[in-house]
Amino acid sequence: MGSTGRRSRFRSGRGFGGRYGRTASTVAGLAVLTVGLVGCDHAPSTVHRPIDPVVLTGAQLPQLVGEAPGDIVAFAHRKPDGHAVWDQVPVQVDERAVVPFGTTPPSNSTPGVTGTVYGYGSGGPTALQYTDPGTWVGADTDAAFDADDELVFMAFDAGSIASAEVPDEPAGVVPGSGVAVKIEDPQEPGSVGYVYLFVRSGPGLDPAAGEDYVTYDFDLTSGPYKTTYQRRTGPNPEASTITTDRYAIGFTDRWFETTWQVGAGADLLDGHKNVFAIGNCGRSNLTFNQAEGAFATNTDGPVRAIRSYVGANSGPKTQRTHLFYRYHEQTITDLRVHAIPGVIDYIDYGPGALGSTYRSSTLPGGVAVDGTPDTVPASLPEWEAVHGGEGTVMTTSRYSASYSPPPAISWFYADDSTPDVAQCWGDSWFYGASGSMITNAIPNTDPASSPFAYLQGVRTNMFLPALTDGPAVLDIAGALAADLDEPLSVGATAYTP
Repeated sequence: MGSTGRRSRFRSGRGFGGRYGRTASTVAGLAVLTVGLVGCDHAPSTVHRPIDPVVLTGAQLPQLVGEAPGDIVAFAHRKPDGHAVWDQVPVQVDERAVVPFGTTPPSNSTPGVTGTVYGYGSGGPTALQYTDPGTWVGADTDAAFDADDELVFMAFDAGSIASAEVPDEPAGVVPGSGVAVKIEDPQEPGSVGYVYLFVRSGPGLDPAAGEDYVTYDFDLTSGPYKTTYQRRTGPNPEASTITTDRYAIGFTDRWFETTWQVGAGADLLDGHKNVFAIGNCGRSNLTFNQAEGAFATNTDGPVRAIRSYVGANSGPKTQRTHLFYRYHEQTITDLRVHAIPGVIDYIDYGPGALGSTYRSSTLPGGVAVDGTPDTVPASLPEWEAVHGGEGTVMTTSRYSASYSPPPAISWFYADDSTPDVAQCWGDSWFYGASGSMITNAIPNTDPASSPFAYLQGVRTNMFLPALTDGPAVLDIAGALAADLDEPLSVGATAYTP
């Protein structure tokens, strides 16, 4: 990938230097997060990271390269009631391949051809994509688990190191195929867990282990994607949903994320929105949907679901990828467009959030979400939270870029039932609307033109039950943000019984 400078990762403020405010209220709050979910499934994980996935590529698991993805199974070692057992846990393999983007087809009726994201054209810029036989990206040409494929399980499923109290290997696996994955929490020395990967010896073991943490129903109103999706010009209405035992998310078009429901609470969201400037509707999620676009993948697995798509007006290769896990959503946006003056990425809550409180690391005292304007610090916070009786959403925003000077980021906040600027889509109000504003010029990020830079934004939305205790919200949000910024340490070695 070409660039105009060294890639850097950045965020405002100082690092946490360990778990933020880890007090009794933090422990109590994290108990709220996990009670009835992790705790009722099996003994608590030996790694205290309730939302963290563990993602390994085939390059990190050479012992398993060449195996059929559906033959890889996972186990944890536990001692329920003091009796040691092998406990099967869900694992998922997501296949990936380097694929050209292709080009926008000349019309909506142009037939598609497998091998590019757009299903039209060939050659040109490429990117590593999650493959999907249901889109024009197609299935991975290497059907086996290969070096760039990803294997994922959840840290909350980790157990202890295997001991002599259990059989050398679980029943139903190929002898000698085991890989021990060691997981360590750098913020809590001594917090160590293990998950053991094996190749199953027959169809008796299901990699999902009887679990389904996430359900993704991709529901395109027009019908099947390959025969009805309008890749040249939209819109392409949907009624797609992602549901877990924690939250429900809804999409009504490619760039329209319009529903957040926590448990049985009200719908909290108006939309996840993008514009060049507040009130400037020349470019927004609405115009993205009305122009060219395509899906790279729609994957529904037992551990996570993946939704990835391209097409943002003059940035046809601009891509947004959603990774949905049991407790959270991670949204990755790769900007690939000509030079632009800046961009804003924000969450606009809906009427269901009225009566909630907005807090952040820069505004710990919080303000009411009530449609009455408030003053909020303009610096990028480490985290933010909207919490109340209808549920709690904690959010972090992080950026990485390859150019210098790096993006200048300030913070947007609006809570106004009678705004004097246009709402580009959604409802007519700003309710607890907040997000990051890149206010300086962004150079060319389109790999079709050289030189080009890199800019990626990562937003993580964590869904928790109703919380009204302000100090607990501060502790939990700070701890979860610190976890995201200091990932788990993971290593894999051959398992020798």
